[in-house]
Amino acid sequence: MVRAVKDRLLRGVARIALGGPIGRRLARSRQQGDEAALDSQVAAVLALQRMLRLPALDSMEPEPARKFAEAGLSPLDVETVAMANVIDTTVPGACNPVPVRIYVPHDAGPHWIVYFHGGGGVIGSIRGSEPVTRLLAAQTGCTVASVEYRLGPESRHPCAIEDACAAFEAMRARVTAAGRIAVAGDSFGGYLAAHVDHAVSPRPDLQILIYPIVDMTLTSPSIDRHADGYLLTRSMMQWFRSHYLNDHDDRRAVSPRFWADLRGSAPAIVVTAGFDPLVDEGDLYADLLARAGVAVRHRRHPSLIHGFLSLGGAVRAARVATDELCADIRELL
Repeated sequence: MVRAVKDRLLRGVARIALGGPIGRRLARSRQQGDEAALDSQVAAVLALQRMLRLPALDSMEPEPARKFAEAGLSPLDVETVAMANVIDTTVPGACNPVPVRIYVPHDAGPHWIVYFHGGGGVIGSIRGSEPVTRLLAAQTGCTVASVEYRLGPESRHPCAIEDACAAFEAMRARVTAAGRIAVAGDSFGGYLAAHVDHAVSPRPDLQILIYPIVDMTLTSPSIDRHADGYLLTRSMMQWFRSHYLNDHDDRRAVSPRFWADLRGSAPAIVVTAGFDPLVDEGDLYADLLARAGVAVRHRRHPSLIHGFLSLGGAVRAARVATDELCADIRELL
């Protein structure tokens, strides 16, 4: 209760600051030249981050990085939405039981979303993604199952994919005959969602890829174009990959962007952000799916950055984009 009140107060302060003279002054320090199209409140967040000189995740060991990341953006996140029921359970995995938290909204219909959080395969958790998963459940009317898959370097590739597939299949068994099921994730969670769609049979009814990483070669031009200064950096991506993949893993083979045949993939919602190092590969993957005959709804938000779902409590454009995503899910699922 104390934490919830504290977060609500901090969120309110952040919203007022970002929308007022302080936010506009901070934004002007960033919105110049090529950054003129950057959302003003996002620009203020980035300027404030630079002023605070917060440590970079890739300067830490994985465990302290996980703790730091989980606390870092909470004042900017959406408010926690009450659910009719929240169920903590586990499902059988390849090595160990896989924790799953199930969010049942008050107006729950028959449809389900299996959700994988982001974090490069190294950080992130059910708890850290809870504001977003609760909001998805509340706004779509779907029951949302959030999955605590194994992380590297303790459990490297393909452990996270194994857990993701196991959790999806276990949740699918709970869906009634009237229900449909989607697989979803943001960033690395989008990577897992694409792998689940590729691996399971039958396919999900919908795949929802939110600023996904789909190219483990890290060679997309936007990685260099937005290498620093937009929360996710090129060095962080290299750090994530070094802790997630094994030295012997073929980076092309593990990348959805290089799969030879995408025909038969589930209909897709692909969300990308203009100032994201991953924007080029996300845009390209949406195009590759469409060329393979897959029904794709591609939402590109030119003024936003990677991770904008976690800014929706204070950044208006991020909340609008999140609401738009929920509306798309309601329509397509």
